Formats: sequence, C-alpha cells, structure tokens
Amino acid sequence: MTASVELTPGEAMAWFQAMPCGQRLRSLSPDFGQADTRRAPGLACVHVGFEQGTSRWLHTLHLREVPGFGWAAISPYGYGGPLCNSDEPAFVEKAWSAYQAWARNRSVLGEFCRFHPETQQQRYFLGDVRANRATVSIDLQVQPLESQFNTLARRKLKRAAQVPVRWSRDAQDWRTFGDFYRRAMAAMGAHERYHFGDAYFAAIAALEGVELCICGEGREWLSAGVYLFQQPGPQDAGPGGTLEYHLGASSEAGHATGTAYRLQHAAALEGAARGLAHLYLGGGTSTDDDNPLLFYKRAFSRRERTFHVGNAVHHEVLYGAFAQSRGYHRDSAPPNLLFD
Repeated sequence: MTASVELTPGEAMAWFQAMPCGQRLRSLSPDFGQADTRRAPGLACVHVGFEQGTSRWLHTLHLREVPGFGWAAISPYGYGGPLCNSDEPAFVEKAWSAYQAWARNRSVLGEFCRFHPETQQQRYFLGDVRANRATVSIDLQVQPLESQFNTLARRKLKRAAQVPVRWSRDAQDWRTFGDFYRRAMAAMGAHERYHFGDAYFAAIAALEGVELCICGEGREWLSAGVYLFQQPGPQDAGPGGTLEYHLGASSEAGHATGTAYRLQHAAALEGAARGLAHLYLGGGTSTDDDNPLLFYKRAFSRRERTFHVGNAVHHEVLYGAFAQSRGYHRDSAPPNLLFD
C-alpha cells in the first residue's frame, strides 16, 4: 500500500484488535469513535489506515464541516491519535505522508489531536506536539491497592465504607445515569456541551466493556461513573491492559459522604480482579497544578502521566484561505485556528 485508505468500521476494528496490548484502550477503539458521534451534531467518524508488509498505522478521527472551506479533524471525546504496530521511523514517516495526502484529497484543513497518556502514541503523529497537563494513573498490580492512596482518600473511604456498590449494564440504569450526570453538571455550572444527551449514553452503553459503577442503595444514588474496560486479545500474554474512568458524578449527599472516593476504590478493585494493570483516572479541568479535580485524583496515586496535544495543518491552501476569512494573514495563522 502506498496511499492511505478509508477503512470500514469492521475493517478498522480488525486492525485495532491486532494492535499491541498497550495501545488497545477501549476509548481508542474504532467503535467507540463511532458511538461518540452521538455526543454532538455534525460529527462524522472516519478510519484511515496505512500498511506496508506487516506494519500498520491506524487513525480514528472525527470530521466537522468548516462551511465554505472543507473539514476540520478532531479527536473523539477524551482521546484519539494514531495507533501503530511499528516504531520504525521510516514507516511512520511514510504513513504520515500518506495520511496528509489523504487529508488534502478530502479537503481536511487541519487537525487537533488529544493523545492518551497511557499509550503515548503521539510519536505516530508528526505534526506539532506539546505537553499539556498532568494526569493520574493507579497501578492495579500493587497490593494492597490502598497503599497508593493518600490520607484524605483513606479517611473518605472509611466514612463511606458501608455504602453499597454495584456494577451495571442495565438500560434503565443508563437512563438514570444520564439524568444524574446532567443534574451534577448543571449544579457545577458546566458548559452545556458537557450535558450529554440520552442518545450518547445509549450509544456507548451498547459497546462491550463499557459499564456503570453505582454507589448508593436503590434509587438513592450518591456517586456513579462510566468505566471502559480494555478487552483482552488472543495475542496478549499475561495480565495487562487499562481500565479507564470516563465520566462520573456525585449528588450533594454523595459529596458529603465521600462516595466519590468509594467509587474509584471499587473500580480499582474490579479492574485488578479482571486482570487489568492500570486504572487511568485522567487529569483536571485546566492546566493549573492546583485544579480541584486533579487534587481529587491525586489522592489515589502519585503515579502521573503527561497528557499531550497536537496540531497539524493538512491543506495549506484551504487553511490559509480560512485564516484570511478570520482576519489572519494566510502566512502567519496559528495552527490551532480551527479549534479556538
């Protein structure tokens, strides 16, 4: 193959399932990218592949129309970026060159990419890459798991120890979670783009390995979260893989009781029991080191991963014309113009 090709969702999943274990995180799978288009209108999910011999480069991305000019490429919610089973620089360069040729042919002006800190696959993206913020990951192979928690987390866990916890894929629980999550976002004053609708939750709920963890009894939910379990592959040897904390929320009573800490503890125990090696919690809502959400996540582990982002201009002519329409000189437009 000398050119990048668009793969069907089925073909992309076959390529994905053959990738190394360290790259097959649930949030990076092609079917997750497809489901994530239900999050917001105007998103189209495409899968682009390049292969040479046994080496393969796979990229799942969302395209969003830039009216009058073409398309902008962005990562699905959370993380994206290319996956690759070869670290050979010559192959990666060929794959990137072929991908940019595909992008120009499809009138893709440029791209903004968020790389998963557990995979560090930014090495397969040859645009402008930079570090953005710290994120937190729990080592599920350390026992007891609680030895990684700080004093605050242990105290909160003790307070919430008697709160029931259960795992669910039940459709009614997913509908309840949607309402629960949106109420929490409204109480926090979160932007409406984070008030995900029922169609989004129904789409991700249909995926294998996506589950709810619920803290509370009966209808009295205190905390709940969406977790993504990496699926094992036949080529995997021994324990490994990542459990990802995708979304979560707590009620006012849950905050008071400390069940947000019980939630992550329950997830860590479940991930370890299923043979996974990492529980990825993510980072804060900003790059500030004292961000409250980052402070919460650091209570569970001192092991941090750096989150990187990347920009690339794929079609210089169209991007330059778009930049001029926004008041920039076409030769000095910022590379992230499409995403401000």
